[in-house]
Amino acid sequence: MPPDAHRLLVLRALWRTGSMQDAAAALHLTPSAVSQHLSRLEAETGLALVDRTRRGGGRAVGLTAAGHVLAERAEAVSVALAEAGREVQQLRDGSAATVRIGGFATALGRLAVPAIAQTAVSDSGLDIRIVETETEEGLRLLRADALDLLIADRVLSRGQRAGLASHDLIRDRYRVVVPRAWSTRTLAQLMAGVWVAAAPGQRARELLDGMLTDHGVAEPRLDHICTESRTMLALVATGLGAALVPDLTLAYQTTAGITVLDVDQSPGSRTLTAVTRRPPTYAVDQFRKMLQRTASTAHTTTAGVTTVRH
Repeated sequence: MPPDAHRLLVLRALWRTGSMQDAAAALHLTPSAVSQHLSRLEAETGLALVDRTRRGGGRAVGLTAAGHVLAERAEAVSVALAEAGREVQQLRDGSAATVRIGGFATALGRLAVPAIAQTAVSDSGLDIRIVETETEEGLRLLRADALDLLIADRVLSRGQRAGLASHDLIRDRYRVVVPRAWSTRTLAQLMAGVWVAAAPGQRARELLDGMLTDHGVAEPRLDHICTESRTMLALVATGLGAALVPDLTLAYQTTAGITVLDVDQSPGSRTLTAVTRRPPTYAVDQFRKMLQRTASTAHTTTAGVTTVRH
């Protein structure tokens, strides 16, 4: 009897990830279920496939020589099954297996790339292509059929949603960041000081304008205007001003030389969304679901960043 194809895919996932926990996450199974599948595959083949002498102590799980041979064969099985599934779906609705993903740099790096890595394990034949773009241009590309899914930096208005489907991915909180030497300044001093501001119309600018108004700053010092978060953080680290930056950016960009102020009243947040044409193809919808699963576990904390209670 030939080995069970689905158990071969479990072996392949373990081979690619090197961890029972990671293989289980990629296949949406429990680690116990992964272990059971592997034991049954070993019983079917009569071969030891997992090197159990390496398990424990946080070490990666290795395969035996026989395990490596079968795992390499399972790679071809995975591609064949994925292609067969897509061909069936294409016959049903004409959907293509290529998914073109658009979004701004931080969202692509922190959300799309991990989702692509997971997809490489669970659906290796899917052809993912990336286009770095801001939300407004991305919406234009989406409507022009030049993108299949856009990671937007906001919830779309009713007019923008016409003909599109939008799914929330993550709520991203903004933080007050200052040069490390400014961490002892009072909040009133910071409000009246120099700011590295986002461009008008951006969410960070709206929140900053609101904060300054709430603190009675009639003539704010918006000496520097940036559209890129990397530039904004570099200016703050150099000591040229304070800024509002979201958690996702702080978890992705270099933060040396800055301090995050833990203020009583949060400046606010933004909601990142996955936007597709309506209805999405099967391949697009599958990637959108993977993206939502990845976003649900994305690290948006400021671990590793100096934080001062203010």
